[in-house]
Amino acid sequence: MSVTEQLAIGVALVMGIWTLWRWVRPVGMVSTMAWAMVAMALNLPVALGASVLCGGLLLRFAPDALKQPLSPDAKVRHWNGLRGWTQAFFAAALAAAGVQYGLHVWQLGSGAAELARPNVVDAFLPIAAMIQLKAWLQLGLWDSHHPAGLVMLLAALGLSLTVKRAFCGWVCPMGGFGEQLYQWRKQAAKRLGLNWDARARLVQKPQWLQRTLGWTAKGLDWALRLVKYGLLLSLVNLVMNGMPAMMVARYLQGMYHQAADLKMWAMFTQPSLLIVVSLAAILILAALRRNAFCRYLCPYGAMMALVGFISPLKVRRDTAHCLREGKGMQCDKCHQACPSRIAVHQVITVQSDECNSCQRCVAACPAKGALGSRLPVVPGTLKPKQMVLLLVLFLFLLPLAFHAADLWASNTDPMMRQMLLRSLDNLPMF
Repeated sequence: MSVTEQLAIGVALVMGIWTLWRWVRPVGMVSTMAWAMVAMALNLPVALGASVLCGGLLLRFAPDALKQPLSPDAKVRHWNGLRGWTQAFFAAALAAAGVQYGLHVWQLGSGAAELARPNVVDAFLPIAAMIQLKAWLQLGLWDSHHPAGLVMLLAALGLSLTVKRAFCGWVCPMGGFGEQLYQWRKQAAKRLGLNWDARARLVQKPQWLQRTLGWTAKGLDWALRLVKYGLLLSLVNLVMNGMPAMMVARYLQGMYHQAADLKMWAMFTQPSLLIVVSLAAILILAALRRNAFCRYLCPYGAMMALVGFISPLKVRRDTAHCLREGKGMQCDKCHQACPSRIAVHQVITVQSDECNSCQRCVAACPAKGALGSRLPVVPGTLKPKQMVLLLVLFLFLLPLAFHAADLWASNTDPMMRQMLLRSLDNLPMF
């Protein structure tokens, strides 16, 4: 594993172990010893060092947090802060990997690359990962050039299968950056005295116009939401029908596939006019409409949404504790807090494909026990510490397990990468 990958795993695992120490101390103690032995067995000195350093900083600056275990009823306000820190951590980890990869490519172009290639960049090759998934399921073949792409796809699917679109709400850098861009635009508009709130202006209009515009907006929103499923369908059709199974093996061994990450890097560092215009349009759309890219354009999010339909952990409302049914109050704070504008206050179980399990509705609910991510029949709700453990399990322990099985790192020869870099525009598909 590269330096940046080991740093990310080391910090993430110490946070998971820290959570276990605060929750069940014997489990935390066993996990600490197990991680130390695994790191030494897999020769991950940077990861182990990062864990020791991070743990030492926690003991130095937050010693009381370790002495007192978390209350079983941890306050839901922790959700928003935890999600923000999680998104920032993943963004920083990916940015660090991107910098290391850029230096690696620069060294490739200048001669021998001394800096290792971070394999996690394969996560930005979704089409290649889907082709690898087809090869694995249909032919039993495991790609040796970009295996981390398939590992991260399986991790994202596994997380979404467990907690709906939690990958979109907690991990995806595009979702986090889009949300930040939207908030920056709102703050700028407020300082400039601009009224961007269409709903507030609509209240001043006649009732018939409100209903007409409201239904028109809902219909347009519904139609635009189908775009991401159309894009996903196109990609699936390309993978399933555009490349017969007998050609998949040849493609995965071909030079075009081996250079997939280099071509991706060239696309963003030497973008065409179409790429620049497309990225600018996406940024403008994200600034104007909350979660616009995720809601309308992201095929990866569409895949997570479809998998999330069968997720057992969904946001569920307990009418016995809800202020609406329990006390007859007209409370809709959960609905107001939802970035996807889901009518959480009107349903028992949130089935919407736009729910990314961000837990904002849970954090906004004023009634204890009224709202939470729950299993259908098992009592109890998902707590912040449990979400941390799920993220660590799928996005760090799972890749670590594949690394231990020698199914994570690319085995493409560095000399071959140099040749591919010089011939990016003339590579045959097979």
